[in-house]
Amino acid sequence: MSRGSKPSRRRRSVIVVAGEGDYDRKVLQHLVPALHAGECPEVRMLRKPIRLARAHATLHPRLQEIKKHAAGIADTAELAGIVIHADLDGVADDSYDTLRRRLREEMDGVFKGTPSALALAAYEIEAWLMLFPKAFTALHPGWKLREADCRRDLARLEKTKEHLKKQLTKPGYLESHAPKIMEKAVEGGHVSHTPPGNNRSFLDFAKDIAAWSKSA
Repeated sequence: MSRGSKPSRRRRSVIVVAGEGDYDRKVLQHLVPALHAGECPEVRMLRKPIRLARAHATLHPRLQEIKKHAAGIADTAELAGIVIHADLDGVADDSYDTLRRRLREEMDGVFKGTPSALALAAYEIEAWLMLFPKAFTALHPGWKLREADCRRDLARLEKTKEHLKKQLTKPGYLESHAPKIMEKAVEGGHVSHTPPGNNRSFLDFAKDIAAWSKSA
């Protein structure tokens, strides 16, 4: 560095999270840094709800819209990644594989040059939360997931949100609890790319995030 020159500053970078609901996006705002290799960029949310799972002819323009808004959120910062959430509203079966492959191929085409990850949650993102049972108790000591639920294939558990509402009653489970549960899971060090529980849709998402460091 020549005399009198100022040290270069590293350009600020951001990851933008898009998807269906505010609580789901906030869950990912906690989850992404826990899965991101090394120092994670700032994670910001695209607050406009965008639904992809049932989009067919409108899929490409919706992804283009996400790309446009993500670039606007990043502004002068580097857009380091785009994360998209969608509840499958179904279990992880052959139709899940087909849908995920279609969405990923379209995302790769539209977001070319920008890392992306698809959080296609089977059945709903609550099934991802159930991978971290200790986080529920950390939020409310009276909450304890059943051992049978912790051992099951959570990607095949239907209507997960309603399931939790029946099991957790003191206090009753609400959608607004979801980000707080994920926050507790991260704080407790429970989050990893391969958690002890079983949910294929979570593992697929974690693989998407892991691939970012390999392509860097």
